[in-house]
Amino acid sequence: MAGSRPETKPRDPLDAVVRRTRAGMALERGLQAFWPLGALLALLWAALAFGVADVLSRPALAAAGGIAVLGFLACLWRGLSRFRWPALAEARARLDAGLPGRPLAALADRPALGRGDAAAEAVWAAHLRRMARIAAGARATPPDLRLAPHDPWALRLAALTALIAALVFARADPVAELTAALSPGGASAAAGGPSYEAWAEPPAYTGRPTLYLPEVVAEPATPLPEGTKITLRVYGDPARFAVTQDVAEAGAGALAPAASGIGVASFDVDRSGAVALAEDGRRIAGWRFEMEPDAAPAIALTGPLERGPAGETELRFRAEDDHGVTAAEAEIALDLPAVDRRHGLAVDPAPRPPLKVELPLPGGRGQAEEEGLLVEDFSQHPWVGLPVTVRLTARDALGQTGTGEGRTIALPGKRFYNPLAAALAEQRRDLLWSPENAPQAAQILRAVTHRPEGLFKDERAYLMTRIAIRRIEAAPPGDAAALEGPAELLWRAALLVEEGDLSDAAERLARAKERLQEALRGDASDEEIAQLMQELREATQDYMRQMAEAARERGEQQAQGGAQGQSMTQDQIQALMDRIQELSEQGRRAEAEQLLEMLQQMLENMEMRFAQGGQGQGGPGGEGQGEQSMQDLGDALREQQNLADDSFQELQRQFREGRGQQDGGPRPEGSSRERGGDARSLAERQEALRNLTEELQRSLPGEAGETAREALRQAERRMGEAEQALREGDASGALDRQSEAIDDLRQGMREMAENMRGDRNGDQAGAQGGEGQALSDGSQDPLGRPLGAQGSIGTDQNMVPEPDAAARARGLLDEIRRRSGDQARPQIELDYLRRLLDRF
Repeated sequence: MAGSRPETKPRDPLDAVVRRTRAGMALERGLQAFWPLGALLALLWAALAFGVADVLSRPALAAAGGIAVLGFLACLWRGLSRFRWPALAEARARLDAGLPGRPLAALADRPALGRGDAAAEAVWAAHLRRMARIAAGARATPPDLRLAPHDPWALRLAALTALIAALVFARADPVAELTAALSPGGASAAAGGPSYEAWAEPPAYTGRPTLYLPEVVAEPATPLPEGTKITLRVYGDPARFAVTQDVAEAGAGALAPAASGIGVASFDVDRSGAVALAEDGRRIAGWRFEMEPDAAPAIALTGPLERGPAGETELRFRAEDDHGVTAAEAEIALDLPAVDRRHGLAVDPAPRPPLKVELPLPGGRGQAEEEGLLVEDFSQHPWVGLPVTVRLTARDALGQTGTGEGRTIALPGKRFYNPLAAALAEQRRDLLWSPENAPQAAQILRAVTHRPEGLFKDERAYLMTRIAIRRIEAAPPGDAAALEGPAELLWRAALLVEEGDLSDAAERLARAKERLQEALRGDASDEEIAQLMQELREATQDYMRQMAEAARERGEQQAQGGAQGQSMTQDQIQALMDRIQELSEQGRRAEAEQLLEMLQQMLENMEMRFAQGGQGQGGPGGEGQGEQSMQDLGDALREQQNLADDSFQELQRQFREGRGQQDGGPRPEGSSRERGGDARSLAERQEALRNLTEELQRSLPGEAGETAREALRQAERRMGEAEQALREGDASGALDRQSEAIDDLRQGMREMAENMRGDRNGDQAGAQGGEGQALSDGSQDPLGRPLGAQGSIGTDQNMVPEPDAAARARGLLDEIRRRSGDQARPQIELDYLRRLLDRF
């Protein structure tokens, strides 16, 4: 085999891998040997960067330097003594140790047995080829750079942290600091600390922090807001220092003595430039600044001026400034050329300053962007309804102002729907427009008050108007101040005529209806009509409350009725008002006015029935309590029906989930959240309804009867059983109990109604005392039949079903029959449907 080797040795393909492994081993041993030296150098650099040379005296600094040199030599000797360059064989051995089967060693081996044996040599050749393939895929072994076993106290990490902190936060040059401290004359400076300090303090309204200039680099230029105050303070004889600057006016940077051995210079930045500080002719500090000019604020209207429901002016605006808006105001000036100069406006107006109103800043002062809404009532100003120019102005903290574009509009104000109130307000405006209108206004007001009968419904408004006339006629000609008092009287009289005395509910109701009628006939906005509708609602509620209180004082039940004997509740009145408002918002104001007349007739009928002594649905005694109990039981019945519907949906859900599991299909997500919720929530609702039914059963009036009470007790028990079934997940059983509870509630309500009707007839018969009295009372016709509330034949039962009630019942019955014939449905559902059909 030796004779088969070639005479020239080929290049080993693993040389490059071995070299890289050897270099990694050298790095590994170098770190392990010299890491203390690197940690020491990092600590020394950090100490110098943080200015240790400035705080130590020269002897202390020299001693510290000697110690540092000794430490450096010790660490260097330690490293040199421990470091050993890795040999080539060591690198090959580490590389071979990382490969399976150590192929490098195997390739260098020679067989000990089987020489000359062809079979043995073939096996050995195959082994070498396998090892060669493994060696060919070798990669350089990475070095082990972990130093934790060699540094148990983690001193290297402390040194690294100090170095990073010095590089990030320290601004001093360590070499320069050390050179200056060791140079002649530098000891005193190092012992005394820094020779200057400097600050740049931006204006407070900018919200920017103060800059400590010794930590600010000279380049690039530092941006500063306009008005930033720069302060330089030197320590020592101020005559040795000089300040040069071109960021402020000339001569602003002169140093002035502030105390013994301290000089101070301060100036405000008003342009871009540089600042430098020199000591004994040698520059020791310098900076460049770029001034950021303070822009003027901007403000503008973001929408049209609108009239609020009560006549107030609504003005939306937006203001902007780079450092925040501190104040804003609106100036409203009369646009005289655009005024229609007729009637009282034909004469020249008296001089009047523009209206100035401070605008609200919702975000507070200093916000860069503001969007606000001004709501102000200018109704008493003589410019109401006239063209005015609105101009907005904003101001920032620097005192700069920005003015928006003016907008000409008619100044909104309170609207008077009563013609008399509008006339009084117009004469007041003419008085305030110019004193020259005083004689004409007095003449017109005298004509208005000549025959007050039927015109002035409020006597106080008439008296105020007459007093205003006398004061106008007694005022000196051209004296505008003397007309302020009569103008105020006219304003109060107009308000009395328009709004009336709000303490009287009936008067308030009538005036609210009249104002709404005037608004519907005119061009009032939807907001104004909504405000008037709210006033009508409140007046109607007060009116009905007043009648109820009067009825209680007389020991009667309030009679609520409409024309032709129909019953009318407060909910029906509110629904009618909602319909009136809906029609007005749709522009169908004629129809809304017709409904308003209908509402007025209904209220008048109610008042007439009340005046007749309450011969309506109510009656003496405890009948009101019985009607309330019937209403409460009706609500409980509807809630139980809703619960039954939800329980049926829960039953369907259980069936769908059960069939899905049997078929191996996926279970539908979210199916447990149907209209009625899951079984637990249904059980909680059923429990609440059972408690309510128990309270209603206990609070029944005496005329309810024992049969009705027993039916309600039975309904309460059925509800309890339904609740238990729902908690157990038995939706089918719960449906059965709920159906029985519905039947019990209906039975109880029927029994209670019959008992109350019998008691009412008995009371009426006893009160009449004879046939002649019965006929005179009007509760029966000559044949003994009961009459309605206003003498018409009627009954308290609804004899005409809802238009779609029969069709709906037939549809439900057909659907139940269709489902019961579907044999693919589960047996539990089919049983339930058959039970429903048995009931019908």
